[in-house]
Amino acid sequence: MSVESCTRFLRLAVEDPQVRQQMKALTGAAEVIRLARAGGYDFTVRDLMVASTQAAQAEAGKAAEAAKAAEAAPAAERAKPAAGEVFHHEYDLSELPGFGPVIDELPRLKIMPPTVDLTRFHESFREEDLHSTSLAPSSPEYRAWRDRAAADTAGDVRRDFHLINLDDHVAHPGYDDYLAAKTRVVAALEKVFGDEVRFSGSMWYPPSSYRLWHTNEDQPGWRMYLIDFDGDFADPEHTSFFRYQNPATGELVTLRERPRMARFFKIEQEPDRLLWHCIVNPTERHRWSFGFVVPEHWAERLADHS
Repeated sequence: MSVESCTRFLRLAVEDPQVRQQMKALTGAAEVIRLARAGGYDFTVRDLMVASTQAAQAEAGKAAEAAKAAEAAPAAERAKPAAGEVFHHEYDLSELPGFGPVIDELPRLKIMPPTVDLTRFHESFREEDLHSTSLAPSSPEYRAWRDRAAADTAGDVRRDFHLINLDDHVAHPGYDDYLAAKTRVVAALEKVFGDEVRFSGSMWYPPSSYRLWHTNEDQPGWRMYLIDFDGDFADPEHTSFFRYQNPATGELVTLRERPRMARFFKIEQEPDRLLWHCIVNPTERHRWSFGFVVPEHWAERLADHS
């Protein structure tokens, strides 16, 4: 195990088209290490951190030159939202042109790894945390809950993340098939959008799960989430939901979900444009959500395929 081995693998990930494509489907260190070991490269998470830092430093000069060139070029016009407008769009997957291959792969993505301890997962549920999703992030009540949660350091459970990150579970027997499906989905989406697409997360929301309020402001840009369930909802008024706070008005907007849907929204960094949002599955259904970083021109490309 060594930094040198990791450096060689990262170089391969740039030069080899197949490995480069697989890397777009990975979202965490555990997946990178497993893929590398399959090719004979052996290193640890620490080695990966060191090698990645070194690679970033080597690219710093190139990035600085690119930044200078960008400053010298005329400033591009950025779409300006109307007052109170949020960059958000939803579609049924069946409505999206070119998404047939993506829909076909969904059953292979919607896994329930046997390495997940569901008993421990359900024991970590906290009603107080779930209730915080009904509070506006700008409200004194929410800030009071946040301060209480921050002061509670008991245990090692991440309180804001009561769901299962599928990409943390690389040791189960079905992982290789799952990774192959993720890689095929990336290729299918790149064909639709005509540009690079990367996975940003693969999440399983069992019954009574949630992702508490957050902004993702350190990762700006457009996101697409493909959402599906293990069955239909009996009551369309009792479903999982995506909730956000309108940054201009402070209004809480709750969007009910349905099987096989796609959600697009834009993450921004300006303090007055932060998109506070949360996700809650208070039902008996299992929910899966697969996130992607998509290009700025995604809507135009969908229109081109129509």
